[in-house]
Amino acid sequence: MKTSIRYSLESLSKNLPDPQGRLFAGDFGFIDLSNVEIVGASVDTVRQLFFGLPIPDVIERLERYAKAGEILFSFTDKPGTQKWHFTRMGKVARYRFKLQSNDEGIVILFGSFFNKMDKPGQHLKIELSPHFISQHSTETIWERLHGEYGLSRFLLDDPEPKGCAVHLACDYQGFTLPKDFIYKFSTYSRTIRAYDGLNNIDLSDISEAIATYGGDDLSKNYLIGRAASVQFCLYDKSYEVIKSDKLDYFHREWSAYTLGDFDNTVPVRRIEARLHHQVIREFGIGMDKTLESFIDIVPYLSDIWRYALTKNRLNSDDQHEHLHPFWQLLLEDVFFYVPGKGSLLNRKKKESVAPIAKNLGLALGNMLTIYARQHMTVKQVMQQLRLLTFYPEIISYYRSRNLTESDLREYVEKSLCLRHLIGKAA
Repeated sequence: MKTSIRYSLESLSKNLPDPQGRLFAGDFGFIDLSNVEIVGASVDTVRQLFFGLPIPDVIERLERYAKAGEILFSFTDKPGTQKWHFTRMGKVARYRFKLQSNDEGIVILFGSFFNKMDKPGQHLKIELSPHFISQHSTETIWERLHGEYGLSRFLLDDPEPKGCAVHLACDYQGFTLPKDFIYKFSTYSRTIRAYDGLNNIDLSDISEAIATYGGDDLSKNYLIGRAASVQFCLYDKSYEVIKSDKLDYFHREWSAYTLGDFDNTVPVRRIEARLHHQVIREFGIGMDKTLESFIDIVPYLSDIWRYALTKNRLNSDDQHEHLHPFWQLLLEDVFFYVPGKGSLLNRKKKESVAPIAKNLGLALGNMLTIYARQHMTVKQVMQQLRLLTFYPEIISYYRSRNLTESDLREYVEKSLCLRHLIGKAA
C-alpha cells in the first residue's frame, strides 16, 4: 500500500515534505485537500456487556410491571428516583426487558433469552448514545455503568464486564466520494450495500434504519460489512441530523470541535467504523491484555480507528496499490481522545498564501519536477494546477508581473521539456 508525500505550500517552496500538509504528491501527481475540514471525531456509540446473576427482586418487579401494563419503571421506590421507559421484548431482541431514558441517552437490555434467569449468564447490555458519551468523562461513564451505585449493580449480583463494542465516527466537509468508489475500495467484507439516502439511525441495527430516497444527484451512502465484525458506514450526516431532529446538538458539537470555524452552509458527511465486541476482545488477546470494558478500550481508540481504515480503505487506482490521499488524511490526522476530558485538539488552520507569495514560484517549480516524473502532458498539468486551492494566487502572482495564464502555460511547457532534457525528471 503506497502512500503520498505530503507538502504544504511553504514546505513545497523548499522542496521539503510536511507531514501536516494538505498537498498530496504521488503517482497521480498532486491532490489538494486544503478545503477538507474535519469537524468531528467522536465515540458515537458504546455497547457494554455484563455477565452475572440477575437479582431476583428486580426480576419479580419487572414481571409485575409487565403484567400490569406499566410503562414507567424505577429501580427503587424512593421519591424522586429516575424513571425509565419499560418494555417487554421478544426473542428476536435476545433480551427479555428494555429500559430506556432518552433524556439521559441510555438503553438497558436485560435478561438473556439464551440463559435461565436463575443462572449466571450474559444478561445485561447497556447502550450509550452520542449525547451521553460527549457529556461525560471516561471515569464518570464507567461510574454510571459499573461504579458502587452503577446500573450493572442494580440488575446483577456480582456483575462482570464481558465485552464492549464501539462505534467511532469522523465527520468532515469539503470532500465528495468518487463515483467509482466501490471499484476503488478494498475490504475483506463480502457485503457492500449502497443507498441513495437514509431516514434515521437508531442504536439497535443500522440495516433496519436505512431507507432510500431522492435521485441520482444525491451522494451515495454505503454500508460495508457485517455487524458481527468490522462494519463501515459512509453517509450524509447533515441529512440524518435533520431527520432525527438533532440539528442543534450536532451544530454545537461541530462548532466546539472546530473552535468555532464550522460552516453550517456546507454539507457534513460521516465515516463510521463499528467494531463488534469480539473484534475488540481479539485485539486484547493479541496484545496480551484484557479489553472487556469501555474504560480499558479508551487508550486504544485511535489505534482501533487506524486498524479499521487499513482493513477497509479507499484507493486512488483500480489496482488498489496506492492509498487515496483522503483516506491517508483520515489515517494520519484523525485522533480519538478521551471523551468529555476537554483535551486540546490538534487542528491545523488553512494557510494564507498572501504573506508568502514569493514562495509560489519555488513551489510551482518543485511541483513541475514531480509532474515531469509522472510524464504528464502540458494539458494534464494545467488541469491539475487548476484544482489547487491556491491556483488563484498563482494567477494573481503572474498578473502582478504583467503576465497571463497563457504565459503560465508556456512556462509549464518549457519547464517540462527542460526537465526531461537535462534529467531532472529521471
